[in-house]
This record gives sequence, structure tokens and C-alpha cells, in this order.
Amino acid sequence: MGKFVASMVALIIIMIGFGVPAISIYYSVKYNFNSIAAVVISIFALIGGGVLGVLAIEQNLFEDYSIGLKTSTLDKLNLLRAHQRATLEELDDIIDVLKEIRDVLKEASEID
Repeated sequence: MGKFVASMVALIIIMIGFGVPAISIYYSVKYNFNSIAAVVISIFALIGGGVLGVLAIEQNLFEDYSIGLKTSTLDKLNLLRAHQRATLEELDDIIDVLKEIRDVLKEASEID
């Protein structure tokens, strides 16, 4: 995942974990919102933000991007490059064979 996705996930976690409790407490104080409902909403928001944070860490969304690619990723990338090189070499061989076939067909059409 990219840095943008990681930053958006972090922003969502912060908004759920801190924003929802702050807003519910604000409405409880300013507009006489039910205090018990505000506490319940705040607890669920904190638990939800914590669960999202743990899941994001488990999925490696916040990995360090300054280190570069992992060795397993580099190995896969090198294998992919080797496969692409082999495919291109085979395509070059196919092009040569098709050119030979074209030349033979041109000679055959000139004879008739």
C-alpha cells in the first residue's frame, strides 16, 4: 500500500478514536445531550479506533517506506524481470521465423 492509503487510514483512526468522543462530550456539555449515551458512544468509538489501528498494523499499512523493498519482493521482481527477458527473446525468435515464412511465401507467389 502507498503512503496515501496509510495516511488516510491513520486519519480515519484518529477521527474515530478522538473525534467522536470529543464531539459527543461537546454535545453533552453544550446541548444537554444524554451523558450516558455520550459515554457509551465514546467507549464504542475508542474500541473501534483501537481495533482499526490494530488491524492496520497487522496488515502492515504503516511499514517504513524509507527502507526500500524487502528481499523477498526484490527476489520476486528479479524473477519477473528474468521471465520478461525470456519472453522477449522468444518473441524475437518468432519474428525471425515469421520473416522467413514471409520471404518463402513471396518467392512462391513470384514463381506462379
